[in-house]
Amino acid sequence: MNNTKLVIHLISDSTGETLRSVGAAAAAQFENLDYEENVYPLIRSKKNLERVFEKIKENPGIVLCTLVDDEISKTLESFCNNNEITYMPFMNNIVSMIEDETGIKAIKMPGGQHKLNDEYFKRIEALNFTLEHDDGQNIETITKAEIILVGVSRTSKTPTCIYLANQGIKAANIPLVPNQDLPKFDKNKNLKVIALITTPQNLVEVRKKRAIELGLDPKKDEYTNINSVTKEIDDAKRLFNKMGWPTIDTTRRSVEETAAAIMSIRAQE
Repeated sequence: MNNTKLVIHLISDSTGETLRSVGAAAAAQFENLDYEENVYPLIRSKKNLERVFEKIKENPGIVLCTLVDDEISKTLESFCNNNEITYMPFMNNIVSMIEDETGIKAIKMPGGQHKLNDEYFKRIEALNFTLEHDDGQNIETITKAEIILVGVSRTSKTPTCIYLANQGIKAANIPLVPNQDLPKFDKNKNLKVIALITTPQNLVEVRKKRAIELGLDPKKDEYTNINSVTKEIDDAKRLFNKMGWPTIDTTRRSVEETAAAIMSIRAQE
């Protein structure tokens, strides 16, 4: 069956990350769909918008937007109607619903969700901590983490930690290296150690891709040998069971899904 191509134009007066998440999540529900996203962040004037119109005309597709300025939003709506382009203003619908529910008028400030409040600085602090404690670095201060992820190489430890840091959580990770002891650290009451695991077959495929990217021959490397990888996974599982660490299989999980599983485990404590 031939794939159908979907072109989506994402227009935002902020970073556009919210729209990217929504668009990708929706597109993922359809098989045989080639998804092309075009993101236009920080659109806060009609002049900016006019440049976007040219891009849309060159490559027509549906338009999703988060624009809080009424005048800019209406200009975009008019353009879409005149050119028979499917258009959905996410922010308008949500803001109107909240206004109706609370009786409070929205301030309609572009990028308002990114204002420099305490929550913002908490995320920055968490991200700095996570980068400083990636891949077993600075083990002497790792107990200041709220979550430590442990796992063999290429089980998505680093991207998961960064995702958690963006939620304001100080996360660190320690790699399991064959024939090397795990560094010792004293647990505190706020620290949670969680193990990440995957199947040997999946790990071999991921590592082969990584080896090729580095210009290595995966056929000559124990790092990608199925027998060596299987033993590595089995040894890791025995360690996790011995330590009593909750374990998450990342084989069929996205980083977001792994992070959600981690948060669920953390909430049960």
